[in-house]
Amino acid sequence: MRYIKPLDGLRAIAALFVIIWHWIPQDSFINQFPNGYFGVNIFFVLSGFLITHILLIHRVDAEAFGMARKNLLQHFYIRRALRIFPIFYLTLSLMVVLRHQADLKLTMSELIASATYTYNFFLFSVKSWDLASIHFWSLAVEEQFYLVWPLLMLYLPKRYLLFCMLLFILIGVSSQLLLSDTNFGPILPHTCFDCLGIGGLLAWVAINKPSFLQKFYHLTVAMAIVGVVLVVCKQAAILSLKQDRFAHAMIGVWLITHVWAHQQKPTTLTSLLSTKVLVNLGKVSYGIYLYHILFEKLVRPLWIAYVYPHFQTIQPIYLDWAFLVVNVPILYGICWLSWQYIEHPILQLKDKVSYQKPVTQNRHPTIVQIGKPEPIQHN
Repeated sequence: MRYIKPLDGLRAIAALFVIIWHWIPQDSFINQFPNGYFGVNIFFVLSGFLITHILLIHRVDAEAFGMARKNLLQHFYIRRALRIFPIFYLTLSLMVVLRHQADLKLTMSELIASATYTYNFFLFSVKSWDLASIHFWSLAVEEQFYLVWPLLMLYLPKRYLLFCMLLFILIGVSSQLLLSDTNFGPILPHTCFDCLGIGGLLAWVAINKPSFLQKFYHLTVAMAIVGVVLVVCKQAAILSLKQDRFAHAMIGVWLITHVWAHQQKPTTLTSLLSTKVLVNLGKVSYGIYLYHILFEKLVRPLWIAYVYPHFQTIQPIYLDWAFLVVNVPILYGICWLSWQYIEHPILQLKDKVSYQKPVTQNRHPTIVQIGKPEPIQHN
């Protein structure tokens, strides 16, 4: 599988947006922009792109080499489970064990919802953001997406794939416009279809219409400009928008298309996203997303008890930023250890669940060449 370094950098940026949202007070100036919401939406677009790219490439293999799609589907789910489940359930277990130290008010209903990836429905029913595993709602949405999307991408007739992706985008946008509950409604799966679907659309273009990629890139530039204008207008209360998720999606798909279209000729943006710090953070972004809430709950009381008294003349917001600057590297260290000694060894089992396709020389050249691309690495 081909590895595209700037995509890890983009993961890191999305993860940092989420950390800022959860670690810096909600009423601070920087969080007047919905950083966490934006970061999650970028993750959704990226996930839709990467998963769709993998599925469509292996569909090509199935059709070319007579492979059973049922086996592809089975292997896909096994490989996803090996990537997602181990540290997810580890995090959930740690939350139970350390609930008193972290002052987590876990209920059995919340634990069951978390463990079964139905947390977004649970959150929608209780309508409270003051919960221990609040960030699990987006993971639930992705798992629910995984239940449906692979079936569509592998079994739907080719001529309907584009229509399917456009329909997902339409469902997502229309759901957001028709929401009666604008606070908790956006955590339901169908309201996220636009982000996931537009990522899938980019993958479809990259694989089936590579010659159209440059035109598609110019389209996404226009989309990103519109997205930025909509976000600014909503934040400035110039426009009364129920939701601006699709605006985030338009920005996200431009970022990914920019990375994809400039693999051979790096730009300032792709060079920034390829910096060692961002790439390293991006490689462990899943762990960062899972661990950051529990980590903050455990460390914040120590910070308040031992650091605050020495800086009483400094405004609390500066100490909150100091908390972030000091503790993000520590969180990264924990996530690196998790990757090195838990996630990566388990991921090696993925090699035992190979797609078993015949090997042919130069079967999948890069996207800028004539031919089919190879699947992108999606850890």
